[in-house]
Amino acid sequence: MSTPAHEGAANPLSPAIDAITPEVPAFRRLTPKQLRGLLRLGDVVIPGDEDLPSFSGSGAADGIDRMLPYMYESDRSSLLLLLDACARLPRPAIRGIVALAASAARYPEPVAGVLRMANTGIKGVVQSLYWSDIGTGRVHTRIGYDAHIDEAAYERSLREGTP
Repeated sequence: MSTPAHEGAANPLSPAIDAITPEVPAFRRLTPKQLRGLLRLGDVVIPGDEDLPSFSGSGAADGIDRMLPYMYESDRSSLLLLLDACARLPRPAIRGIVALAASAARYPEPVAGVLRMANTGIKGVVQSLYWSDIGTGRVHTRIGYDAHIDEAAYERSLREGTP
């Protein structure tokens, strides 16, 4: 069994994440190898272009420690196994895994069902981390997304009953 990367320490990936994340038990954090696997898998799913950063370039992986504690144990274990594999596999093999998971329509049930679940899991983790852009601002800034809550207007609407 590998040693947790952050045992007893604050998240070395992002101080901004630690500020909004309750302490996460060490066994629910990524090891350095699993982090490398997440970055490699993420770059296959989101390679980036001239307008947007790649997954690894976005800093999106910083948020994974916020996600892991809320996953079902079986889902988390499967993800960590995949990330361990992606840390070791050559990039063409990772591309093959992603392509296979996305090709469920070509296969009969129950194989198609397993592939759909794998595709949803892979893309769900990578896309959620990337587009949430928590603590980095690298993606939201590039797409011009500047959502904020106007607390005064919200409080006013509660008092006055208007939207």
